[in-house]
Amino acid sequence: MKRCIILSVTLLLAGCAQEPLTEYRPVVDPAKSSAAKFERDLAACKNVGLNAEAEYKKRQSEEMGRNMMAGILLGAVAGAVIGDSSGYAAAGAAYGAGAGAAATDTELAQGGPRRIIDRCMADRGHTILNDIGRG
Repeated sequence: MKRCIILSVTLLLAGCAQEPLTEYRPVVDPAKSSAAKFERDLAACKNVGLNAEAEYKKRQSEEMGRNMMAGILLGAVAGAVIGDSSGYAAAGAAYGAGAGAAATDTELAQGGPRRIIDRCMADRGHTILNDIGRG
């Protein structure tokens, strides 16, 4: 059962992998901003994005733990009710854990901190050419 839970969480998190936020650079129109101003503003906006990313990770970790525990408990109960064997309870718990992890907020996977950097740069007068949050 532990292997199923670990595999489910690993696969879920692997789908969320992106380049580190410290390497993120939005695409801007170079004709509308100087290189020095761009670098200065990018450093300031990255700090805002990194703070948001840390908060998202903390919230996501807490939420995933709660969702997985709820899923394990509900899945185990449902499995025990459906079958008369502990195998059904274990399978239900494993399924519940996976469903709980999948129900976790995906703001990080959707590029939330990158969107924050892009909006910050735009608010500072830079014309963002890429899709917001996509670099």
